[in-house]
Amino acid sequence: MTTSTTDTADAVAAFGKKWWLLLLLGVVSVAAGIASLNHPVSATWSLTVLFGVWLLVSGIGTVVRSLSADSEGSHKTLGLISGLLSISIAFMFFHGGIADKVVIASLFIGITFVFRGSAELVAGLAAKGQPGRGWAIFMGIVTMIAGLIMINNPATSLVAITQVIAVFLLILGFMEIFSAFQVRKLAK
Repeated sequence: MTTSTTDTADAVAAFGKKWWLLLLLGVVSVAAGIASLNHPVSATWSLTVLFGVWLLVSGIGTVVRSLSADSEGSHKTLGLISGLLSISIAFMFFHGGIADKVVIASLFIGITFVFRGSAELVAGLAAKGQPGRGWAIFMGIVTMIAGLIMINNPATSLVAITQVIAVFLLILGFMEIFSAFQVRKLAK
């Protein structure tokens, strides 16, 4: 028992010496949140570019993983199709203008929300007598509605998502700044 207490104390002390890294992360998060709120078009453009990079990298990773010796049968086929589709969308994404990027990103997110919401709704409906069933059904419906809104109004929806992310960055940043000083105090 003494060993785990000592290990925990050592870990807190070591982390406490680097408290300023958490503070720095908090300041960067707050700055990014403020910048995103003040420049929503630039923030949306940055988000769409990151989305395109994510499509390309995840597509390549999926193709490589599906071609590995561990994959078999339908898993290999679906992984290969999914990866190639992501790579194809990424190339379309990088060759289009900003309007095309916004539409592709919004449609992708919207369709994902519709499928995820449908799956959550079906899981909630099937979970008779289980705790959290109502929340699963509710979140499934809300997620599906959000997806349909994204599909029907791509540009406005993506800007709205960017603004929500900006607010989350502000909240997260202030929490990190507060936590940095708490960690510093624990380390003393």
